[in-house]
Amino acid sequence: MATSSFFSLELCMRIEAGSTLLDEMRTLILAQTPTCSLNDKWQVAQRASSLLLGNLHHADRGCWEYFDEEKKAKELWTDWSKVVETKNGARTTPSGPIDPYRGAARFMTVTMAYLLVRDSPTDEKLRMVCNVGDARLWKRETFTAILSAIPHMSFASVRGDTLYMIPGDDEWGLTAEDLSDEKFKYLRTIT
Repeated sequence: MATSSFFSLELCMRIEAGSTLLDEMRTLILAQTPTCSLNDKWQVAQRASSLLLGNLHHADRGCWEYFDEEKKAKELWTDWSKVVETKNGARTTPSGPIDPYRGAARFMTVTMAYLLVRDSPTDEKLRMVCNVGDARLWKRETFTAILSAIPHMSFASVRGDTLYMIPGDDEWGLTAEDLSDEKFKYLRTIT
């Protein structure tokens, strides 16, 4: 019986006035259904990674992780995928519209997480790209390499996948104060 591995990536990006990133990501996320084919899932992942790569210069913080130990992989999958079920956000009231002249910066987080068939070609590709030294963990070029690997995934090797973002719309954008909350401490500064 094949065992599992786990991979996730989360980016915290500034929402720029006039940017279509939030709307395009929302459209992708809403297009996901329980009956999506493997090709549909691949197309969503490919488009999401392309959008994130094209806007990576707006990413201030992020994190990613890869584990190939069965118990840890399943625990992480449960933790990351339950955020969607609980709809756990950061705000209880809207932060207001983005004002490019007087408003404080607004942010969004985008998360991609996958439970993989361990030792499949998809798992081997992600394991290889995630095998970086400590000095390169939070470098922009490392996030670029990881995002560039996602379109090469075969969803036949994916046991579970999720893609989500906070907020659902720009009136609920995260603020710098929101991001200082304990629940976002895991996000690392991207250099």
